[in-house]
Amino acid sequence: MVEKKLPSLSIFFPAYYDEHTIEGLTLRSIEAAKKLTDDYEIIIVDDHSPDRTGEIADRLAAEHPAVKAVHHDRNKGVGQALISGYANASKEYVFYTDGDAQYDVDELQRLAEHAADYDLVIGYRLNRAEGPGRTLISRSFNLLVFLLFGIYYRDIDCSFKLVRRRILDGFRFRSDSGFTDAELVIRARRLKARIKEIGVHHHPRRFGSSRCMRTSLGLRILKDMVRLRFEGH
Repeated sequence: MVEKKLPSLSIFFPAYYDEHTIEGLTLRSIEAAKKLTDDYEIIIVDDHSPDRTGEIADRLAAEHPAVKAVHHDRNKGVGQALISGYANASKEYVFYTDGDAQYDVDELQRLAEHAADYDLVIGYRLNRAEGPGRTLISRSFNLLVFLLFGIYYRDIDCSFKLVRRRILDGFRFRSDSGFTDAELVIRARRLKARIKEIGVHHHPRRFGSSRCMRTSLGLRILKDMVRLRFEGH
């Protein structure tokens, strides 16, 4: 149980083809935030989803004062959705997870228990509710990050992270691909941030499909990784 509430908290999630999950996730996020702080906001980043995701986000924002909908004018991808979420987050702590509800937002409490002692608390999947192809890609990605940057985490691109605002204020994202999530951790390490890993549960995707398997996205990720590696700071 969290003994001391967070001073303030932003929760955001990128959303694309998430019309079936976004409302339930938003309502659960409100309840999770209330357990941790009286000063919170929920941000839905609609990445120009062609389904009803944006419409539902607007309705939730109209019904709940703490909810804000951010809309992209075109589909920009997960990296830009993350950047938009962090840019629109105004509270002292910022938490993000995916809009497809494969993680249980109630487990945010487990991360918040360590917020006083760490600048960045990142989840790692205790179980992987995905096929062997996705698992292989993720593990290969972790290995490549280690080879290029000399840092290793169990699940660096796990979409379940809690970060202090001041860490985000210390740098500007350079990537806009699926590498953006890992870039946060790498840059936090360069800033001497205190980082903690916490195991969280991963649930099967009930609706839609992932976009991470496309070759073009993989090439963008690799390009962003190499650019950051030789940036030098």
